[in-house]
Amino acid sequence: MRGTRSSRGRSSDFTHSGVGSITLPQGSVAEQPPPGFQRQFEFIEGLNSKAERKKTRSWVTTQHYRRKRFEECGAEDTGDAEEKKKAKRRPRSTPPSRSSRSDENQPPRAKPESPAKAAHMMTGTNQALLLQRLGSGRADPFNSYPIPATPDVHELVDHFYFVIPSLVHQYWQRAARRPRACWDLFNLYRMHEIPFLGMLHHAAHHLASMRGQKESLQVIEFKQRSLVAVNRRLQTVQEPCDDWTIIGVGLLANAERVWGDREISRLHWGALKRLLLKRGGFPSLRHNTAMHTKLVWSFIALSGPTPDGNPAYEDSCTEVAAAMPGSPPKDSDSAFRSSCEEFVHFFDTRRRQALANLPSTPAQQREFRSRRFQKTIFQEGSELSRALESKDMGYLSAEKRRSVENCRMACLIHLNLIMTDYGDFSQPTEDYLRSLQRILDQDDDDSSLSAEHLLWTLLAAFPPEENYKRIWKMCRLVGVAKCARVHTWVAIENALRTFLRAPESVADLEAVTSGWNREDFFAEVRRHEGIDGTETLSCSRRGADASCSEDCKICPLRPATF
Repeated sequence: MRGTRSSRGRSSDFTHSGVGSITLPQGSVAEQPPPGFQRQFEFIEGLNSKAERKKTRSWVTTQHYRRKRFEECGAEDTGDAEEKKKAKRRPRSTPPSRSSRSDENQPPRAKPESPAKAAHMMTGTNQALLLQRLGSGRADPFNSYPIPATPDVHELVDHFYFVIPSLVHQYWQRAARRPRACWDLFNLYRMHEIPFLGMLHHAAHHLASMRGQKESLQVIEFKQRSLVAVNRRLQTVQEPCDDWTIIGVGLLANAERVWGDREISRLHWGALKRLLLKRGGFPSLRHNTAMHTKLVWSFIALSGPTPDGNPAYEDSCTEVAAAMPGSPPKDSDSAFRSSCEEFVHFFDTRRRQALANLPSTPAQQREFRSRRFQKTIFQEGSELSRALESKDMGYLSAEKRRSVENCRMACLIHLNLIMTDYGDFSQPTEDYLRSLQRILDQDDDDSSLSAEHLLWTLLAAFPPEENYKRIWKMCRLVGVAKCARVHTWVAIENALRTFLRAPESVADLEAVTSGWNREDFFAEVRRHEGIDGTETLSCSRRGADASCSEDCKICPLRPATF
């Protein structure tokens, strides 16, 4: 943080929502603070190197002690002025003696401080000090929260912004080096009251689970405040609701899905789908990339099967009526039927491409071996391959396991769509895979790559303008796959994983596609009766989430280290 006025009189004008990155001054440092030292600060973000962080710490420390000296000098000047006024008013009773005249020529002695005042200054309890003015949860020093700051608000913001990101790291020092996804989400949520309350509701649930509580007073308070804010907004807005109401309903649905009641979660998801469909679905969120990424990820990872309305349809007119309560059933030409046919066409296309890529001549064999990067990035044992493998991650919660499976299926579909569009061994495919590998290598945390994190990377790391239509298609295909039975889900996963690795023989391809029958698949996904899918690939267990496992270093019981 830094003061908003420099030594040359330049000021940076910002509002409460303008908390962003700033550039540190170059060259000279102010010799003396100007009168009326400003007490406004900004966040410092975007420090990606050790030198920048060191320079920032030095500069902030210098500013802190400049302010401290400024306040101390101001207090001393005030005291000296009062002493001079008292001396002028004091009458002379006797003429000055010879010794007093000699003392006048001596420099004045420093007045010793009282022990109480010295201890007071050494312990830093002076009310003018910076840390007391900004700390202790008394106020929002940056005026950046959309609601009044209270001790509970400060505790939950701290938990969301610092503690939760640290849980995916083995060491806390690594967590503070590079911003995580939830730091970007915090900057999105704090722009309006509704998503900010939803964020605090999530943080309260997470904090209560770390303390071994099912519900706490904070959970009840912020859940109620979130519901009141959303309902008040829905009653006052006549046209399709705004972004903040939509994301607030989505946060309520996510919280109920992960920590609350499944039936309430289904009600929230249904309301969210209807609100989005009235707005035009996901295409209407292109102006807000962070919100688009968050809602698409939530629909894929946490929502159940969606045959009665999916906001990923680019033309959602046929789905709006079908998603409304009390509407007549859809006919065979519905958008969901079109998505089922779209999935079958996608799978058949990938199977034909894999068959056509099988080398049958020496020239094709040489070309096949020359494209080694694709086989290297997806070969068994690589980081990306481990994230796409179907394995038991040690989670005892069925909802958590289902979320991982949904994200893994979405990643497989998305990567296969890349090869459907560009070709398995084309140069654009090679460039895309190299860019993805470079992004994963630059992510310098020490946590294992999970399917959830990989999906977020695929959604957010590439230019959205070139990626939107592929993301929406992937979301539609995942919605169809969620309606399939477990054995069909496993067969689809194995086939898509084999397509990525480029099988070298007909036997390898036949082993993963022999059980595919398009008519059986149609009948299977159409049999859905509106239940919220809870069947998972892992064996059924009971209890709370495991702290961690061999392949996942997330430890939900790790205490805060500050």
